Amino acid sequence: MFELKQGFWSRFFPVYEQLRQELSSGSVGDVKGLMVFFGFAVDRNKSARVLEMEQGGGIMKDIGVYTVQLACLVFNNEKPEKISVSGQLWDTG
Repeated sequence: MFELKQGFWSRFFPVYEQLRQELSSGSVGDVKGLMVFFGFAVDRNKSARVLEMEQGGGIMKDIGVYTVQLACLVFNNEKPEKISVSGQLWDTG
């Protein structure tokens, strides 16, 4: 089981409550997969924290964890059978 120790503010959006209700009621059926597309513009001059590995950067260490917490919500913290990702590395790693 995954344990997330981050204060995910998005969990308090009204749409997340609606998602929880739909999932618990079974109205969407038995969910077998989740596909998430997530991205945002990064300004190299203003976002060193996100880009520099030495500063703890990297998208999954910063904001990409929100896609993981969504999957944990949808699948009730079940361990995934498969995770596939794609992305592009900056020259900073």
